[in-house]
Amino acid sequence: MADDERTVSRDRAWKASTDTGRYDRARVARLQPIVEAVNQVGLPVDRLRKLRGILNALEIQIEDGGDSPEVNRHLLETLRIALRHQVNEQQAQPAFAAIDTFSQQESERWVQIRAGHTPILELTVEEQLNDLIQQGSELLDKSRTADACDQWLEAWEKLKQLVGPELKTIEAFELAYPDLTMSIFNWCSDMEMELSNAGLRNPRYLDHRLRFVREALAVFPDEDTDHQISFRRAESEALWELGRHAEAEAVFAAMIERYPEEGWGYIGWSDIYWLDDESSKEYSKAETILKRALTRTSVQDRSDVLERLHDLYVEWEKPKERAFIAAQLGYTQRPSKSPIRVVPPPSVLVPPKMTSPRKRGRNEPCWCGSGKKYKNCHLRQDSQ
Repeated sequence: MADDERTVSRDRAWKASTDTGRYDRARVARLQPIVEAVNQVGLPVDRLRKLRGILNALEIQIEDGGDSPEVNRHLLETLRIALRHQVNEQQAQPAFAAIDTFSQQESERWVQIRAGHTPILELTVEEQLNDLIQQGSELLDKSRTADACDQWLEAWEKLKQLVGPELKTIEAFELAYPDLTMSIFNWCSDMEMELSNAGLRNPRYLDHRLRFVREALAVFPDEDTDHQISFRRAESEALWELGRHAEAEAVFAAMIERYPEEGWGYIGWSDIYWLDDESSKEYSKAETILKRALTRTSVQDRSDVLERLHDLYVEWEKPKERAFIAAQLGYTQRPSKSPIRVVPPPSVLVPPKMTSPRKRGRNEPCWCGSGKKYKNCHLRQDSQ
């Protein structure tokens, strides 16, 4: 029996799976030399389209698996016959050579599959990025924060391979890669937060957090002010938690100089002096920073700055100062330390928004009353 006949016989005894899988870009790409050779035979469009039709059938057959070596072989032979019908042997020779190369590659692939060794799918960088983000999310759902961060850090390295100098915002990046399965903007925010959480147990993740936020600011330099403030705060917090206090203060000072009207920049700076460190509270420094924000007549989120100053005075046990700020906020005082808001008459009441309470700092106690810091409780859910 001839070798070709043995191959056909063996193929008929072994049945390929009909289950499709992920789009195999690398395998489809190996068809490209045939496509280029066919395009160069010099046929008019109406005759060339007949050959392209056969190639399209072959591409559809192999693109996501679930195909058959026998069907593929017949399609390649059909293409050979069609070429001979349209042009002479010499004109068709480059296309025949490309077909032979592809046939050899496919034969080697099917030998591996018959032996039970399915070739490793060659994923694009974009596909690898998607997979790593998804794997990290699944690990996070299982409370395996450090493992999730490891996957996401690897994903970040993949993302950097895809960013060109023209993609200066996350939105531009997402438009350039529409097949991404998750919002990169949300993912970057989640990763920054989870690196902080992982750093509570292992300080090396604080170093990762610092590197990540710095790289993110450099990779996407034209992000909006809110994103800039959020990631500059994260940079400063990471430096502070690593004991690099002078560097942290310098980053905060530069941020305030660049964005003097952004209230949450001042809030973030003040927080490091009294919300993070349980052993050493520097209330006066935090107070000075918040008061500095209030000297700006057009400071954004002024009420949030006032609320933070009020909370500072509550913990610092400064009743007179607390009462003064409470009056500006529209609070009335009760004997306890907890203020209440003045409730307007029913005629001006509006339906409550279906959201969590006011915007909170990452290191504030969570609004749900769990006793945890906001960043370790509801922040991730509220940001979705």
